[in-house]
Amino acid sequence: MGFLGTNELRQILPNCIDKFDDKRIDNVAYELSLGEEAYLTDSKSGKKEKLDDKNTQIVIKSGQFALLLTDEVVSIPDDLIAFISIKFSQKIKGLINVSGFHVDPGFKGKIIFSVYNAGPTNIVLDKGNPYFMIWFSNLTSSSLVYNGKHKGQNSISGEVIHSLNGELASPNVLLDRIKSNESKLTNFSWAAGVIMSIGLGLSVKTCSDNSKFNEGYQQGLKERKIEVLIDSAIQRVDIDSVINDRIEKQLKQKKDDSKK
Repeated sequence: MGFLGTNELRQILPNCIDKFDDKRIDNVAYELSLGEEAYLTDSKSGKKEKLDDKNTQIVIKSGQFALLLTDEVVSIPDDLIAFISIKFSQKIKGLINVSGFHVDPGFKGKIIFSVYNAGPTNIVLDKGNPYFMIWFSNLTSSSLVYNGKHKGQNSISGEVIHSLNGELASPNVLLDRIKSNESKLTNFSWAAGVIMSIGLGLSVKTCSDNSKFNEGYQQGLKERKIEVLIDSAIQRVDIDSVINDRIEKQLKQKKDDSKK
């Protein structure tokens, strides 16, 4: 098995490519261009896009998948097998081919490329521009007649689109979520700090106020105890007896002094 060279491609490709252009032969490969349909996984409508003279571009955002339909109808002879890829000019931006890497013998139709933008920036593609490559290789014998489900493929089917539906867990999407959560966590931490500061201030004030209240309360208890003790002492003493005793002592002292 060997790959067909430039001269061989010029001989067979007019019968294999419906819009054959000799200028699209690049050494041992042929350049295929973006056609009139594309599907983006971040599409709000969830439907494929139609490309025409007014809507000529698609934007594959970083971390998103896309389905791209070729403009050319490709017919693979029974004694050949084809291999497909993306041109380096787009690979270097991060566009990766994640679809099948070969086209079966006997296939006829437009080729759907399933791609993923693994780069850091959006990738813009224009309708009609060559972004894909196809190579042809001989088989040692002719294969069976192709009867796969992609036979006669001319558009992006709903079945293929459905396989890419759903939320993507791409690195970029996850990074956005992490940044969003970090922002929320920062805001929460700030609010929590403010609440803690207010709470600490109130706690200090409350402790201070309680301390003053306790001091006053203890002082009041002391004064009350003194007052009770005084009242109790007064109640136990007979004031008249104390005065009479005092008078008798003074009179006795005067008598003793006169005798002298």
